[in-house]
Amino acid sequence: MQKAILHIDPWHLRMKITYTKELLAQMALFSRETGALLKDSFEIEDTLYFIIEPGDMGKAIGKQGRVVKELQFKLKKRIRLIEYNPDVVQFIANIIYPLKADISEKDGNIIIKSPDRAIKGQLIGRNAKNLNMLGDVAKRYFGIKEIFIE
Repeated sequence: MQKAILHIDPWHLRMKITYTKELLAQMALFSRETGALLKDSFEIEDTLYFIIEPGDMGKAIGKQGRVVKELQFKLKKRIRLIEYNPDVVQFIANIIYPLKADISEKDGNIIIKSPDRAIKGQLIGRNAKNLNMLGDVAKRYFGIKEIFIE
């Protein structure tokens, strides 16, 4: 059985979140254009991630995705929306959406199971890029230790 593990060092749990002027301006534009409540935002590579408060995803996307498409055009960046959930398992499911997998949490560890090798490959990504992104996003809000993909 193939397994992938992301170990998160304890010093990450005390990570201080800072925002640049550019990111704050992008967050303000997002809030103004969508009317959705924004919990957080960050940029990984060329993608802007917006963490949306529960229940505001419809406002953020807009009818037929029009709002998010306009923002991508204005900001000249790819945008990814993730709905926040105080339950770590549901939040991880929101991050990996549209992929489907069985997610569980035990003793601060996240276990993501899928019998499909293609889904496992997408979850891990080339050079574990997607797995690292998943860990980085999840550790901003929850005290997780490791992420296992089985």
